[in-house]
Amino acid sequence: MVSNNTAMAIHVLLESKSIIDILNFITQEVMIYVPLVLVILGFIGFIGNVFTFLQSEFRSNTCCIYLLVGSIVDIINLIVNLFPYFLAAKYGLYFPWYISSSMCKLNAFLTMFIPHLSINFVLMAMIDRFACTCSLTSSVRRLNQLKMIPWMVGILLIFSGLASIYAPVLYDKAFGVPWCMFTYVMTASIFYIVFMGFMQPCLILIFVLLTYRNVRRSRRQVGITNLARRNRSRNQFIVMIFTHVLTTAFFSLQWIVMFTYVSITSFNVSSYD
Repeated sequence: MVSNNTAMAIHVLLESKSIIDILNFITQEVMIYVPLVLVILGFIGFIGNVFTFLQSEFRSNTCCIYLLVGSIVDIINLIVNLFPYFLAAKYGLYFPWYISSSMCKLNAFLTMFIPHLSINFVLMAMIDRFACTCSLTSSVRRLNQLKMIPWMVGILLIFSGLASIYAPVLYDKAFGVPWCMFTYVMTASIFYIVFMGFMQPCLILIFVLLTYRNVRRSRRQVGITNLARRNRSRNQFIVMIFTHVLTTAFFSLQWIVMFTYVSITSFNVSSYD
């Protein structure tokens, strides 16, 4: 009986060890390729967006222009903020972010600024669709004019810069180790959750609801034939925009969860101390 229990215990230990070995293999040999896979998928999506938005029927559409610029920002984000992780894990190649405090702060700013700007272009596309559904006499419809695009892009750049300025303030080179870190982890996490976890998605949701309200109103003012034609065109744009919204939300959610966990952990540690 004792020998059977001993044999079973040894068997369980061997199985546990094999599971741990498998998890270590996945972590060391498989997970390092995840950034590369995401970059490749991002490039494929970007090429598809370019071919779609540069077609003659979309080329002069302000909403499509915002989405195309947002796709360009997404590619920059993948190259600057994600691809270096693959190079570091696979080949030991590191970007010179850790050589000085200034480089660390620049890295922190880009890490927050580029994703924030990308989501802002999705938000601007939703605002553009809202303006398109407003009445012809509404001043909001001026946003649909091509001459407004440079102004709106400039405003988005300034807004994203101001929303990301906290990162270099709260980020600095760590002493004695070759990496950078937040000096006030909980504060940085709260800023990230507020500006990227709640503010932008809430604004997108608000303009989605406003657009839906305007569409319902317009249905009462047009004939059945014209309504079917307009609905077909609108549905194409709605599907395209919501695809961008869901994709952006998917990539942002992982960071929001991480920063939420970090802020809760920091709060618990400080409360315990």
